[in-house]
Amino acid sequence: MNMMKFSYILLLSVITGCLCEDNIVQLAGKLGANTLVQLVKAAGLADVLSSAGPFTVFGPTDEAFASLPPGVVDSLKKDHKLLAQVLEFHVLKGSVFSNQIKDEGIVPTLNPAASIRTNIYPWFEPKLVTATGSPVVLADQKASNGVIHVISRVMFPLPTENLVATVAKNKDLMTLVKAVTLAKLVKTLSGPDPYTLFAPTNEAFEKLPAGFLEKLSKNITALTEVLTYHVIPLTYYSAGLKNLSVKTVEGNNVTIRVSPDGVKINQARVIVADQSVSNGVFHVIDSVLCPPEVCPSL
Repeated sequence: MNMMKFSYILLLSVITGCLCEDNIVQLAGKLGANTLVQLVKAAGLADVLSSAGPFTVFGPTDEAFASLPPGVVDSLKKDHKLLAQVLEFHVLKGSVFSNQIKDEGIVPTLNPAASIRTNIYPWFEPKLVTATGSPVVLADQKASNGVIHVISRVMFPLPTENLVATVAKNKDLMTLVKAVTLAKLVKTLSGPDPYTLFAPTNEAFEKLPAGFLEKLSKNITALTEVLTYHVIPLTYYSAGLKNLSVKTVEGNNVTIRVSPDGVKINQARVIVADQSVSNGVFHVIDSVLCPPEVCPSL
């Protein structure tokens, strides 16, 4: 969807209030979500989304599909079952308008195996709403059988596993997993509360001064403070990050800096963002963060 067409549709929707004579599939086409419509038809979901409903669709733009890694869309087109599962993850039963969306909401979708996590970031003007990390760029487009919220990224179903279980499957994060286990934080980070983890790689730990990690492993209190300094309560997807100072579970703040060069947490650089888990999200970073009270003492 080019910006001129997007602006025209936005203006039209403001003037008319809705395009609600059209069902969801028809409206998606008028909103310029052509790839979405094509895939919905290919997956055999057009009749469902044209029925009485009502439904809420988080509809990715054409640019959202185009920005996926090469071959992903073609692979989905060849696997209609998988394609249907991905598209169903974008659809809720019932009409849910933007004023009904809650921060840290977990909302069931037509895909019975996965739910969408909704977040609201009030420090943007207007406030930013995301669905599993994907920003809503045009909300509350009314159809005859529901509503469409246009989003700028394609969503994929949330893993059913929690933060620790998911991180433990990443061989580049084994040092972190061992430290979390040693500090007896597995139960906390596996619980229902939402967290954002800035996860240092094995190489990040190797960059620490000689003997530092060994000293930490013998001082569980200090180790716990260092690890919880990497954890923020609630879910902060990359779309919700801006230049902020945010309080960690350890108690001190970390400084988030967003620039064209990427995202930094203190001096650590985010190298992999938005790894969704059942109880939040984690971002992989290239350096270990250390609270000011701990590092000088070790």
